[in-house]
Amino acid sequence: MGIFGLAPLILFLPLIGVLFNGLVGRRFVDYNRQTGEKWSGWFASIMALSAFAIAVAMLLGLQANEFHAEIVVLFDWIHAGDFYVPWAMQVDTLSVTMMLVVTGVGSLIHIYAIGYMHGDPNFSRFFTYLNLFLFFMLILVTGNNYLMLFVGWEGVGLCSFLLIGFWFDRVNEKGEPMNANAARKAFVANRVGDLAMILAMSLTFWTFKTLEFQPVFDSAVEMFESGHMVHFGLFEASLGGVLTAITALFLAGAAGKSAQIPLYVWLPDAMAGPTPVSALIHAATMVTSGIYLIVRSNVLFEIVRASHAVIPGINISSPDLVAYTGAATALVAGLIAFTQNDIKKVLAYSTVSQLGFMVAAVGMGAYVAGMFHLITHAFFKALLFLGSGSVIHGMEHGHHHISHGHHDAHDDFDPQDMRTMGGLRHKMPWTFRTYMVGALALSGIFPLAGFWSKDEILAHGNDHNVIVYYVLTFAAVCTAFYMGRQLKMVFFGESRHEAADHAHESPPTMTVPLIILAVLAALGGLLNLPFLSEPIAEANHHHAGGIWLALEGWLEHSIQAFHLSEEGIIHLPHTPVVLSPLVAGISTVLAVGALALAFFVVYGKRPSSATDPDPLQKTPIWWMAVLPFDTLYMKGIIPLFNRLADFLGYTIDWDLWHNFFHERVVRDTFVGFANFASDVLDRQGVDGLVNGAGQVTRWLSSGLRQSQTGYARTYALSILLGTVALLAYFLWPVISG
Repeated sequence: MGIFGLAPLILFLPLIGVLFNGLVGRRFVDYNRQTGEKWSGWFASIMALSAFAIAVAMLLGLQANEFHAEIVVLFDWIHAGDFYVPWAMQVDTLSVTMMLVVTGVGSLIHIYAIGYMHGDPNFSRFFTYLNLFLFFMLILVTGNNYLMLFVGWEGVGLCSFLLIGFWFDRVNEKGEPMNANAARKAFVANRVGDLAMILAMSLTFWTFKTLEFQPVFDSAVEMFESGHMVHFGLFEASLGGVLTAITALFLAGAAGKSAQIPLYVWLPDAMAGPTPVSALIHAATMVTSGIYLIVRSNVLFEIVRASHAVIPGINISSPDLVAYTGAATALVAGLIAFTQNDIKKVLAYSTVSQLGFMVAAVGMGAYVAGMFHLITHAFFKALLFLGSGSVIHGMEHGHHHISHGHHDAHDDFDPQDMRTMGGLRHKMPWTFRTYMVGALALSGIFPLAGFWSKDEILAHGNDHNVIVYYVLTFAAVCTAFYMGRQLKMVFFGESRHEAADHAHESPPTMTVPLIILAVLAALGGLLNLPFLSEPIAEANHHHAGGIWLALEGWLEHSIQAFHLSEEGIIHLPHTPVVLSPLVAGISTVLAVGALALAFFVVYGKRPSSATDPDPLQKTPIWWMAVLPFDTLYMKGIIPLFNRLADFLGYTIDWDLWHNFFHERVVRDTFVGFANFASDVLDRQGVDGLVNGAGQVTRWLSSGLRQSQTGYARTYALSILLGTVALLAYFLWPVISG
């Protein structure tokens, strides 16, 4: 097995970090905070870095092994009759890609958190949770079967609950435990998707009699080629129909973890947790679980596409449903981001939108493009979240500084409100430079990483699904606009609060990870650089090699649909390997135009103070005044747009999904059923039966006790009466006959 024998260490190392901080980390911190925090934070970070080193070793091992996947069995997990599930790790190019993202970005976030969480009374508990999250996330991406994947799936859901609610004792102005409520919302929303996952796994096992990835995929291909029907007792169904149900349920599971319509409601609230949590779980790793699930199950999705099976009632295939769900999520979340003033909320809805791009890509069959955007998004969105944390850190210290002076220290200051910021590029130069790189990469500006990965998805959509292409293009315009708005409000203009005047740069433990992520966000496009012209592609025979399409050449060894397509068993939609000047040009011009519109026109000199209304509420563009459309534009289009944004942001997103669906439908239904189970089923039903049996027994015993007098004559009389009764019973037939 060679180097692959080290694979279990990628799980054990974070677990060691969990045990260290969970058992003795708090004692180190309490004994001496200055040195204790270093022991606690750096031990957890070193465990994460060591896991990253193991992931790099797996990459080198696969290259030396000619990219042949290795299965590392740790122990037999479940063996009951014909049902066998090992606890085994699958080391292939797809799982190693996820290992590198999880441990690489995760290590940088661990180091950043040492500075960010400095002084927190529960410092060691925070790093316990971070290492525990890495442990479960690595189980999710390394398991060789759906059941092991589900263990990691549930584990990261638990860690999400713990980390979002880390500051569970914090309350808002109404006295509501906002962090605890956000954690519960995330937990409940994810359970909806988890139920779909359980149903999908049950149906998968019924159909293929196994849950291991490769046997499931091999059986599916064999059944597809032979036209085999799936039997359910007296009923039978086509393989395409059964796989449609399985893949649709996978989409529902992915919608929970990867925050797609309608289950995206938990992610914006999750910003209540510490900023490193937002970066690690809700930008770079956990929310990509759904994309990983769909890419890992590529064979099942492509068989559905090849079988032309559709979902009854809506008459589209499950892969198309995945693509349309992702596109709709990308657009809706992008529009909602227009109305947000919380620096992290903007990034939260941006994350939902970018996840929509990834889901749309894998739904269209562009699995490499989806993974490419997953990787680049991990770079620049982790950078942006950590950058926002640096900004918040600086604003909090600025407010702390003025609170010791003669100024009003009891104002309703919110360090995350962009309306109180402004001019921070001078106060926090490194944060500003790195944040600018992340924002431009997210906006898809050439030549940063986001340009290449987003363009690959758009090029695929332009070739295979123009509806998805147009929706995603508009969503990309929204992305550039709200990032231009954020850059202007946070870093440019004059400061709009004294806290911004006294903000200062963050410590090196926070800025160094920002610089590293900025470099990755700038150069990440080299991971899957397309051919720049047809002659170059022809010279390389349209195959990956050298600097061209490196990620595609790497991942094709794990994405079985590529090989099935080459064999003619299925037809995989082909992603263009040559850069499309038209698609790239349109997206670049629109992105630059949206950035300029936000930066120079709409937010050119506004807002000038923290109390000024958002310029989007009224947008007087000077050159519109000379056009006859001025009245129509100002009194028609702008109010309609504002109403649409407000309607999506507050009515649909907040009032309907957050309040009505979560509070009334999900929570009240759950609480009502729990009360019914407790008060009626348990107290009156189960307890009633048990207590009733006891009362009957007591009543019978009280009656029988009356016959026990203790006198010999009473017992003699009882024996006599019993004897007479027996004689009468036996002699009665003789007498009556």
